[in-house]
Amino acid sequence: MIPFFIITGWLGSGKTSLLKNLLTEYGSRKRIAVIQNEFAPSGIDGTDLKNAVDNFKLVEINNGSVFCVCQLSNFTHLLEKLSVEYKPEVIFLESSGLADPVSVAQILNAYGIKDKVILRNIVTVIDAVNFPKTFKIMPRFRHQVLVADKLVVNKTDLAGVNYDKDVLDVLKKWNPYADITETTYGKIDFEELINSRTSLTSKEEFLKLKAGNKPEIGLTVLRVHDKITKNGLKEFIEEILSSSQRIKGFVNTKEGETIAVQATYGMYEITPIEKYDGRSELIIFNDEYSPGELHKLFKSKASVNG
Repeated sequence: MIPFFIITGWLGSGKTSLLKNLLTEYGSRKRIAVIQNEFAPSGIDGTDLKNAVDNFKLVEINNGSVFCVCQLSNFTHLLEKLSVEYKPEVIFLESSGLADPVSVAQILNAYGIKDKVILRNIVTVIDAVNFPKTFKIMPRFRHQVLVADKLVVNKTDLAGVNYDKDVLDVLKKWNPYADITETTYGKIDFEELINSRTSLTSKEEFLKLKAGNKPEIGLTVLRVHDKITKNGLKEFIEEILSSSQRIKGFVNTKEGETIAVQATYGMYEITPIEKYDGRSELIIFNDEYSPGELHKLFKSKASVNG
């Protein structure tokens, strides 16, 4: 059976960065398939991965969590087709940061899947900087910690001297059985992961947990044809940054570049990239601005900085 790995973790924790590292280092050694899942009807993370590496099979399931019953039929059919047509040696599922994975055991026991794939490991990526505030208010994030076989504490270089007490102690309390790896930029050892013990997440206590419904977080997919200057883009991001849990995507600038945007909880990074020929598209998790207000604000920054 095909070993199946789930990579989960809250918004902006570094899941895609972890996958980039794994594919860059080991994509040529293994026949790898990646399933990417996003609540938004957009493939930002898939585009990001393909821009970085191109030695794997990518399948996207967007506009809902694969762990939701509403996606079960689609997900099982996809896994069946993938296992037969592509014949991967390893499958990675990068779940949405908003996903609640406690129903994974039931899903992988579904007819058509249970004889083709085996859940080897659930990896939960932890944002060491923003963990304390997120963990307190998001039950689905606590579920992501609880079901993990491996906890990857990421961004340790940004978290400061007190993160050990604030993060590791809580993780060990909630999941004393998980292996914990501390890292930066989502770097982990593939051999350690691939040879890790088979997942224990089918244990009865996980089957008793109830997965949460779609979280009430404002989500906008901002698609625009207007080009904007770098300064205008910075002004737009900085104006909505404090009220945005997550911003990610690609923006075409008037300087002739395409900029990759990554922002999480008050910090942002913009990086020029190549190999992108689509229109500007940003996924924004924000409860303060409506989609119409975000479009209007972006256009105003594009116009003023023209």
